[in-house]
Amino acid sequence: MEFFKRKRDFSPLLVHLTKDDEGSGKSAKEILEKILKDKKLVAANYYCLFESDLDKPDNASHRETFKVVCFTETPIDLIDVLLMDLEGRYRFKPKPFGLVFTKDFIRERGGNSVFYAGGGLFDSLWKIYGDAKTRSFDREDNRFLALVNKCDDKIDFHWEREWRVVGDLKFNLTDIYCVLCPESDVEYFERRFTGLPFIDPCWGINQILDRLVQRARTPDDIPF
Repeated sequence: MEFFKRKRDFSPLLVHLTKDDEGSGKSAKEILEKILKDKKLVAANYYCLFESDLDKPDNASHRETFKVVCFTETPIDLIDVLLMDLEGRYRFKPKPFGLVFTKDFIRERGGNSVFYAGGGLFDSLWKIYGDAKTRSFDREDNRFLALVNKCDDKIDFHWEREWRVVGDLKFNLTDIYCVLCPESDVEYFERRFTGLPFIDPCWGINQILDRLVQRARTPDDIPF
């Protein structure tokens, strides 16, 4: 729709950024290459209101239910802002490597936007969590609990505009809208994954559009 194309703070795309893995010693670049080869994003961790309970040793069997793959709906020409060092973001320090999918594709795979809950809802949400836990989270509708984030005067990550898929996300290379990497690595990736458009998230909007237009088949392939 023309309305959405003109509304620059809205993006029909979702971005998954990678980071260096201190545990394995792999760089964000190596991780991106592995994701492309495996054609799978692994849900490796959980980030939600209920972390304090899930972290307890006797709840290890429930954690898989809450592990997610994360995305941001930040427009791709503004992704460079997310790469800044930010106070309080201690668990995830993204690098300029990642995958971009259409929002429609992620919805089809069960993705949803995160629900940022204020303190007035905490008691009700913890009760829902407790009831679900007594049933070992055996109902599909309990999966929404993995999407609930705490939001108060100390913790507020609305600006991340986060989406999540509960569990691993498998895909084909043709499902990818484009891939993010530094300009110095574009040639490296293009040699290994032909047919995919690679862009530097630190490029300006005009340079990003130039690269995407080269790969587009119709004007509708450029959704912003």
